Amino acid sequence: MPHQRPTNTDARADVPRDVGVRRLTHAIARGDEQAFALLYNDWFEPAYAMARDLTRRDESFCLDVVQDAMLKAARSMKPISTEEHLNAWMRRVVHTAALDHLRAERRRRARELARAGDAPEGAQPLDERIQWLRTELAKLPATDRSLLRLKFAQSTTLAEAGASEGITGASAHGRIRRAIARLAEAARRNER
Repeated sequence: MPHQRPTNTDARADVPRDVGVRRLTHAIARGDEQAFALLYNDWFEPAYAMARDLTRRDESFCLDVVQDAMLKAARSMKPISTEEHLNAWMRRVVHTAALDHLRAERRRRARELARAGDAPEGAQPLDERIQWLRTELAKLPATDRSLLRLKFAQSTTLAEAGASEGITGASAHGRIRRAIARLAEAARRNER
């Protein structure tokens, strides 16, 4: 049965809706978790719909917006006297949370672009780095190369990778760790 919001009375308290709003918001302001759960249940779907309309982003992004909006509502709720004022306040909270997320995403993208443009001067082009890695991988023992390929290129489990080489999963894990450490050390030497 779809969720329906009461129009004239608060179904939980059988009092006029505005009295219910005052009680609810006062309880939330005092930190009453059950009162907040009621607000959350009433506002989750409308908040999610607002986030989708405002941001035009995917479900994950919009759920993050709703979560932040609800956290802000829980932390900053003051007693509100009417349903109309509560609705306006909640819309503002969701709207602000959506804008905050959009701004944060824009700043993150700008940082990523700046980092991509600020490659260190001695940095090799991607093709050269790939060739360097292939050369270094060829220097590893055949078993280590095979374990790395199985674990990272074929996404097998450590147990499966180890079994294919006739060793235990724990042994495979140790060999993979040591091989990665050798590659990391070679990369540090190469950067000097």
